[in-house]
Amino acid sequence: MTAKPNNTYPVVIVGGGMAGASLSLALARQGIACAVFEAYAANMPSQPSFDDRTVALSAASLNILRNLGVGDDFMRVAEPIKHIHVSEQSHIGFTRLKAKDHGMEQLGAVVENWQLGKVLHKNIEQQALIDWFAPTKVLQLEQDSDKAQLTIETSDGEVTVEASLVVLADGARSPLRNSLHIESDIRDFGTSAIVCNVATQQAHQGCAYERFTADGPLAMLPLTHNRMALVWSKPNDEVESYLALSEQEFATALENDFGARLGRITKVGKRFTFPLIQQQAETLFRGRCVVIGNAAQSLHPIAGQGFNLGLRDIAYLSQCLAAVEGDDYGAYQVLRDYEHKRHADRSKTVWITESLARLFANSWAPMSISRNLMLKALDIMPVAKDFFAQQAMGFNFQNSKLAANDE
Repeated sequence: MTAKPNNTYPVVIVGGGMAGASLSLALARQGIACAVFEAYAANMPSQPSFDDRTVALSAASLNILRNLGVGDDFMRVAEPIKHIHVSEQSHIGFTRLKAKDHGMEQLGAVVENWQLGKVLHKNIEQQALIDWFAPTKVLQLEQDSDKAQLTIETSDGEVTVEASLVVLADGARSPLRNSLHIESDIRDFGTSAIVCNVATQQAHQGCAYERFTADGPLAMLPLTHNRMALVWSKPNDEVESYLALSEQEFATALENDFGARLGRITKVGKRFTFPLIQQQAETLFRGRCVVIGNAAQSLHPIAGQGFNLGLRDIAYLSQCLAAVEGDDYGAYQVLRDYEHKRHADRSKTVWITESLARLFANSWAPMSISRNLMLKALDIMPVAKDFFAQQAMGFNFQNSKLAANDE
């Protein structure tokens, strides 16, 4: 951590969570200096980006992390996804994917957020081009045609910092995004996710499960030490009753929805909940400010695309900035070009995520039959299965050079 900010930086990043920290490393790899202003001190339990929740990263996202120089450290704390099993409760249709059938060692990997945070910070500390300040608070943001100016509150008092470009990576409720009058399209699904880690009677063997229940999707993702990360959707008015269950009662309820593929649920960790709301910013930039990560879009977890989409934002933004001649990183044409390049991927990913959430929330009998026929077709048709696998691994989305297999 640097003691005091400089007066001027090429790029300032507001928010040092998963998106902001990853972007700082991407910029450093491109030789671009930046300052990161983060509201929470490192390792604070209240840091929302690096809590006990988990994130599932696609194979394309793993390539991005490798090209940021953190791949080896990441895989030491992550659990590879070697298989994916998709099914619907009380129906026979299902789809299975195996990494080896598609010429891959793994389809992706799962890691706890706090473990990812440790990996990112370890690598940030080794980068001379990154100045990290925490805890800090941005009190004011002003900009004109030549620069952006931020008033920052630090432990030593207020300071003023100028930048060519300001990146807002301060989360879905970004106050700075709101101050720039960037509107968001918000879809409330009326459900919340119950998340916790569980232990099962049988080893998960690197298999990720997506199971659709009457109340919504249930994901069981493989973690290290033979644990599973649970993301279980329930109607908002039922969530508190599930949190109030004893460990044994909760395990029994989970077994009823998930089935017996891994035997009994033998242990349940601390339970958390968060509302399932989709949010998409109407534009990715205003003036010399650009939004990334959850500040740009937050998605339903059904397709596991949230941070994967954010990493693609980061890869493309760093690529666009590396191509700038000179140091006017916040120029209109630079940011307009970035937004244009990200439009198709963002629109497609948001559409797929929302469509899946609504498709599998529909309990109408003919729709349920259609879903099961679709799942069965995916399982037995090689072309359809390969397309589904490419989607799951993140290679059917728009990708930068950082995500390519041959990088």
